[in-house]
Amino acid sequence: MTPSSTSSVWEGAIAGAVAGGATRMLAAPLDLLKIRFQVHKSPTPSHGMGRRLIRAIMHIYREEGVRTFWRGNVAATGLWVSYSAIQFGCYQALQNSIVHHDHSLSWIWYSGSGAVAGVLATVVTYPLDLCRTVLASQGVPKAFPTMRHFASHMYATQGVRGFFQGLSPTVLQIAPYMGLSFGIYSTLADLSTNHPILQAVGNGAIAGFVSKLLVYPLDTVKKRMQMQGIPRHEVYGAAIPRYASSWRCALDILRHEGLHGLYKGTVPSLIKSGVTHSCTFTVYEATATALRSVGVVPMVHREA
Repeated sequence: MTPSSTSSVWEGAIAGAVAGGATRMLAAPLDLLKIRFQVHKSPTPSHGMGRRLIRAIMHIYREEGVRTFWRGNVAATGLWVSYSAIQFGCYQALQNSIVHHDHSLSWIWYSGSGAVAGVLATVVTYPLDLCRTVLASQGVPKAFPTMRHFASHMYATQGVRGFFQGLSPTVLQIAPYMGLSFGIYSTLADLSTNHPILQAVGNGAIAGFVSKLLVYPLDTVKKRMQMQGIPRHEVYGAAIPRYASSWRCALDILRHEGLHGLYKGTVPSLIKSGVTHSCTFTVYEATATALRSVGVVPMVHREA
C-alpha cells in the first residue's frame, strides 16, 4: 500500500495524525539540535561537524537538562499531529480525484499532490511552527518560558501578522520538499510490493534523506526569517536581524558565513529527516491498514 492507494480522505487524515504524533516524540531531540545550529548566526568551519554535534548535545544536557530536548513539545506535537492530518488528508483527496478521472498515477502526480498538500498544511498550522522554532532555539535563560508568553509578546509587538513571520520562505521550502518526499516515496512503493510495512521503513528513509538534502538551504533561510527580531540569550548566537526578503537573508548568510552557513545543522537534519519520514510513512501505512481491517472508515474502490 502507498499513500496514493489509501481508501478515503478520513482514513488518510486519521492515519496521518497518528503518524505525526508518534514521529514527533521520536524526532524531538534531532529537531532541537537542527534548529539550534541553523539559527546560530556566526561563521563555523566546514569540518568537524561530528565533534560539534557531540559538544552541542553535552552542552544542552549540562546547562539545560534532558527535558530541553523536548522543549516546545506541546506546540510541536500539536503542529505535527495537525500538519500530518491535513497533509495526508489533502494528499488522499487529490489522489482520489486524479484516479477517478485518469485511472493512473505517475511520479509527477505524486509530487504535485505532495507539494499542494504540504503547502496547505503549512499555511494552516504555521503559527504552531513559528512557536516551536522560537521555543526550541532560545536556550537559557528563557526569553519565553511558555507558549502563552511568546504568543502574548508576538501579538503585543507585531499583531496577528507576527504569527506568520517567515511564511513566504517556508512555503518556498515546503513545496519542493514535500513534492520530492511524496514523489520519491510513492514511486519506490509502487516498485516494491512485498512486505509493505518493512519497505515503508526503507522507502521513507530514502525519501526523507534525499528531499531534505536538495532543499536544505531553503530550510536554513526559513528558520532565520522566523527568528528575525526575536529576543534570546546572547550565548546562543547573535540576534537575527530583520531582512527585506528571503533573498536578502540568503545573501547575508553567504556574505558573513560562507556557503557552509546555508548548510548549518545538516547532519542532525538529514538524520532527522530520514528517521521522521521512515517513521511517518511506516506508522501511516500500519494505521491505515488497521483502520481498513476493522472497518473504521469505508473502502473506496480504486482502479489502478
